[in-house]
Amino acid sequence: MKNIYITLCFAFISLISNGQGKKYVFVEAGGSSTIAALNFDMRFKKNTVNGLGFRAGVGNSFGLFDSEDIKDVILVPLGFNYVFGEKKSAFVLGVNATVALMGNFKGDESPLIISPEVGYRFRQKTKGVGFHVSYTPLFNTVDGTMPWWFGAGIGYGW
Repeated sequence: MKNIYITLCFAFISLISNGQGKKYVFVEAGGSSTIAALNFDMRFKKNTVNGLGFRAGVGNSFGLFDSEDIKDVILVPLGFNYVFGEKKSAFVLGVNATVALMGNFKGDESPLIISPEVGYRFRQKTKGVGFHVSYTPLFNTVDGTMPWWFGAGIGYGW
């Protein structure tokens, strides 16, 4: 069932991304994907590296948040963000919701983790390697609120 959700998510992203704004694929550690994820980020406005956009990805908790009731957690971070800056360096503000798809879910925990995002992004104006760092406090995790959570990622933009 998890594979179906993940496949549908990436199929939807590929459909809406054709012919749209600048794209950025990146691997993230921490951040709204909690531990690690492969993400896709895109601007809505054509041929621009700044402005309103979205991100979507798929990751795994790698056992860090596992408990007696929760095991095998697949994470799907989804969010909207706004990139400020037309040069290589930019300021990012966003809000994310990470859906936790749990294999052995037996508890009362919510499968939705909410995280605002404040960060810095370096990317090439046309295409090339980019990276980002962000402050992303996590709300509604199985361990409660995690106010001091950070993320970093590296990827390729085009």
